[in-house]
Amino acid sequence: MIKRIFGLALQFLSDFWYLYASFMLTFLLLMWSVIMRSLSLDSMFDVLWGGCYILIVITCILFWKWYRAHKGLIQLLCEEEVHTLSSIATLSSHERMYQQLIKKQQLHQEKMQAQLNEDANDIQDYYAMWAHQIKVPLSVLDLMNQTGTIEKYETSNQLLVINQYLDMMLQFIRLKNFNQDIAYQDMSVQKSLRSVIKDYKYWFIHKDLAVSINEFDFSVVSDAKWLRFVFEQVIFNAIKYTPQGKINIICQNDNQVIIKDTGIGIAQNDLPMIFNQGYTGFNGRINSNASGLGLYMVKRILNNLGHDITIQSEVNVGTTVIINFQQTVIK
Repeated sequence: MIKRIFGLALQFLSDFWYLYASFMLTFLLLMWSVIMRSLSLDSMFDVLWGGCYILIVITCILFWKWYRAHKGLIQLLCEEEVHTLSSIATLSSHERMYQQLIKKQQLHQEKMQAQLNEDANDIQDYYAMWAHQIKVPLSVLDLMNQTGTIEKYETSNQLLVINQYLDMMLQFIRLKNFNQDIAYQDMSVQKSLRSVIKDYKYWFIHKDLAVSINEFDFSVVSDAKWLRFVFEQVIFNAIKYTPQGKINIICQNDNQVIIKDTGIGIAQNDLPMIFNQGYTGFNGRINSNASGLGLYMVKRILNNLGHDITIQSEVNVGTTVIINFQQTVIK
């Protein structure tokens, strides 16, 4: 406390040194005048005490105004970490603080601009990849139209793929402003899962995949739209990478959903990186349309909602996705 008061006093004196220098100069001139004119010392001390009194009053007023401004600047500077500028002898403490404040604002603006540039680059890169992906189902539809072999079943499948690509593009953009596009509610997990299974029924039929879901249900406080997107991504991945066999979906009483397939599995050296943005791994090299964004978005959405996801897998055996809805801190 004493050290802080001493430090404040030194800063104050460094800002108003000229006032006290003027007082000392006046005092020295007064002494010189008394000595040269052989005046009474009592008269000199009377003038001196009067000057000291005025100086003390001026000091108190100046210090009060200075301290209020100083305290306000300190609070602004402490709102976030700032790199302290080198002290400049010709500047007052307040001027140096203003420089620090300006520097902080510049750093914040640079950080925000860098983030905006990064987001813009991400969207641009993803758009280029998305444009390549969506050409495949469009080419299939165009070929069917040219050959006159339009099949309702195949058309529905390709339209479903196009719709999923469009939805992923929109959700990727919205994910950049997640907190502005969220509505928590008490929702049924079973109902959401069954809705997704119904939408993908043509894929199950086309690939001759069996799908099962148990009857147990539980409710969770979450965002229905974002959670449905998560289920769509996980279930569609299971369909895409399961050439034959089955997909089991289990809702457990510990607020977990397990989605297990008998597909090609994921290599062990790929597992630690499957949630990284743009990472496709070995399976992505098999499927040229893999974007490496599905699981990245799933992980990020669940983290933002306060949920969690883990994936276990073995090559040529299958993959198990565990979504944990035991509420954690919402990010």
